[in-house]
Amino acid sequence: MRRISSKKDLEKKKKTNIFFLSLFMLLVLVIGTVGYGFLSNPGGPNTNKGHNEGDVIYNGNRWVATLNGEDFYFINSPESIENISVDISFSLINYQGISLYLVSDSTAVNSEIATTFGRFASRIQEACYGPCDKDLPEKNCTENLIIWQDSPENRVYQKENCIFIEGDMRAVDAFLYRILEMV
Repeated sequence: MRRISSKKDLEKKKKTNIFFLSLFMLLVLVIGTVGYGFLSNPGGPNTNKGHNEGDVIYNGNRWVATLNGEDFYFINSPESIENISVDISFSLINYQGISLYLVSDSTAVNSEIATTFGRFASRIQEACYGPCDKDLPEKNCTENLIIWQDSPENRVYQKENCIFIEGDMRAVDAFLYRILEMV
């Protein structure tokens, strides 16, 4: 036989059930957040232990270099680009607070360069090197211009204010490591 409960007892039982359900859901959220933190960093919470300014480490997805407290991400390790010729006189200071023009048909190249230079240049805009049919500004080497061309040989060189990057993503990363003075 079922016991007859008063309205007061039913309300008390309902509030207790809501309290425990809320506590359970809060616990699930906290555990989920902590779990996500550990799973999104494959090395666990101490992956960067001993990581010094200027060191380049692999975080499980990309190579990470820290410069002035900011993290910069690369696809390639410094070792994989060490034999690529980078003959430029510019450093990061040459790009601070100015407009930077980028000539490239590669989304990956554009993204890699824009992610790094976006913190320093006042703006980054796609452009054409010389005349073109696209609806883009036509620039020459009197402006700060980075030109990427796919090529079987990786090399980076400078003519006036133009930086020519020839090759694949390793050449792009070689340029970025060099401009950040990481290698």
